[in-house]
Amino acid sequence: MGKFKKGIFLGGLLGAGIMWLNTTKKGKGYRDKLVDHAADVYGNVKDQVLSSNQWQSMTKQKYVAMVRDAVDTYAVKNGMAKDMKNMIVKLVSNQWKMVKEEIDRKKK
Repeated sequence: MGKFKKGIFLGGLLGAGIMWLNTTKKGKGYRDKLVDHAADVYGNVKDQVLSSNQWQSMTKQKYVAMVRDAVDTYAVKNGMAKDMKNMIVKLVSNQWKMVKEEIDRKKK
C-alpha cells in the first residue's frame, strides 16, 4: 500500500474514532472520564513542579517524565487501562506551555 493510501486509511480511522467519541453516549462518557482524569493528573503534576526545587531548571523532557510517573501512580489507584493511561500522558504532556508560563511567572 502506498503512503497516500495509508494516509487516507489512517485518517479515516482517526475520523471514525473522533466521531465515536463525540456522537455516541458511550463515547461521550469515555471522553468525559478521560478529561476528568487528565485534569486531576495535570493539577498534581503542576503542584509538584511548582513546589519542588526542580522548577528552576525544568525542561519539557523532565516534565514529560514527571507526567509519566504521575499517570502511572494515578492509574494504579484508579485501575485504569493502558490505553487510557497513554491518552492521559499525551493530554497532560501537551500542557507543557501552560506549566512553562506558570514557571516563568514564578521566576519573576
